[in-house]
Amino acid sequence: MQTTLTPPKKEEDRLMDLEEVAEMLGNISTRSVRRLMARGDLPKAVKVLSSPRLYHSDVVAYLERLKQKRDQETRK
Repeated sequence: MQTTLTPPKKEEDRLMDLEEVAEMLGNISTRSVRRLMARGDLPKAVKVLSSPRLYHSDVVAYLERLKQKRDQETRK
């Protein structure tokens, strides 16, 4: 019997639970992550079964937007 191995997913494709997202954002609370989603700063979560998940790439994009905003404010 031959087994098929699937290649590892790129980090950007990975789904993260709210605890992982909170840790990635500087150990904020999961409630703060939910607030960021409600404000539209982070995209709406994808539900896997009934658990909310965010794509790693969406969190990275949010962090990049924060950096750009910071850089624009320091140039003023």
